[in-house]
Amino acid sequence: MIQKQTGSRPAPTGKAGKKQDLLLIAVILGAACLIYLAYSFFFSVPAAYAEVSVDGQVKERLDLSRDTSFTITGKNGGTNRIEVKDGGISVTEASCPDKVCVHTGTIRRTGETIVCLPNRLIITIIQDGG
Repeated sequence: MIQKQTGSRPAPTGKAGKKQDLLLIAVILGAACLIYLAYSFFFSVPAAYAEVSVDGQVKERLDLSRDTSFTITGKNGGTNRIEVKDGGISVTEASCPDKVCVHTGTIRRTGETIVCLPNRLIITIIQDGG
């Protein structure tokens, strides 16, 4: 009986195949680490300010180097307690039912946001001059 070859090579077996697989995995992990570090270095700069807007209108522009705490009234009378501390900003209390804004925690990096949909509150971290 004659077997016809299909043109593709069989997968490597034994020690040589395992070494090639491990090398491929190491190269992929190394590339992923480099991409992550490059992204962190170039795109995630420390923040300077936070803009607090309600229903699309900027209500406050806060310097994140100054610790402060205040309550802001959102759409339909809902309230959010905002705290700036140690270079970050967070919502510590909210009148909304789901409290997603509170559970978001503290944000510190440019481009990060905290959103409270029921109160139509958005807090966005921006760079100096942004």
